[in-house]
Amino acid sequence: MPKYTKQIVVFLDILGFSSMLPAFEQEALDNAAADDEGFHESPSLNRLIGKFQESIMWIRERSCNHYMFSDNICITIDYVVEETESAGLFLEVIQLVNLLNYEFIKEGYFLRGGIDAGWFLDSRDMAAGVPLVEAYKIESKIAIHPRVVISEAFGKLIDDMRALGSFSEDEQIVLDKILVEQDGLRFVNGFQYIQNFEDTLGKTEFLALYRAKIAQALVQFENDLKVGPKYQWTAERFNWFLDDYVDDNELYELAGIWDEAELLGIKDLKIN
Repeated sequence: MPKYTKQIVVFLDILGFSSMLPAFEQEALDNAAADDEGFHESPSLNRLIGKFQESIMWIRERSCNHYMFSDNICITIDYVVEETESAGLFLEVIQLVNLLNYEFIKEGYFLRGGIDAGWFLDSRDMAAGVPLVEAYKIESKIAIHPRVVISEAFGKLIDDMRALGSFSEDEQIVLDKILVEQDGLRFVNGFQYIQNFEDTLGKTEFLALYRAKIAQALVQFENDLKVGPKYQWTAERFNWFLDDYVDDNELYELAGIWDEAELLGIKDLKIN
């Protein structure tokens, strides 16, 4: 029988994805297999599905379930390992969100979502529990902008584990920059993924990619009074990050790989 366990639940919306579904369908219909008229494949959609599947491999060895349905992604993962709450797993889930953010940004899609944790029933046939309801509510009613907001319950678990010294010193430093707060909401700092690039070229290309995609969205939704402000907010967060990254670089890059002139030049990437 299915049983409740303590789980982290991530619910994400791929913004703009649903509007592309007719195009994916038409691409599939135009690419019917020569030997099977009943089989149709959309290379563009398959590429996105592949990025999701590759990203989830990062934590697949854990007790994890994951679903991609229409324009939504749901990930559930047990956070009690051998009767102990796994502090490192909380950080891994946040880092997974940043990986997904990056992979979908490369394809031109931004993510919005919520993360919660608590008792949850998850089996092959059904998923039920407060954390899923809460994560969905955060995504659909609270996050508003392209960002992934954490619930009070999820944040409290992290704060309690920090107070108990459950995170290593390096993990504490990462947590200080991977979660940010604004207007009483704590959310994932997607730009923090820059730490995953080893050299300054990779880091610069990462920032240039984000800048280009945000600028593109600003132009696309310039006259949309509902959607436009969401990307204006994203541009403001990007500019904030550039300042924070330069001013606090020793906390983002422990190795100190930038020379001073290069580092200061990053602020030139700000979106006006």
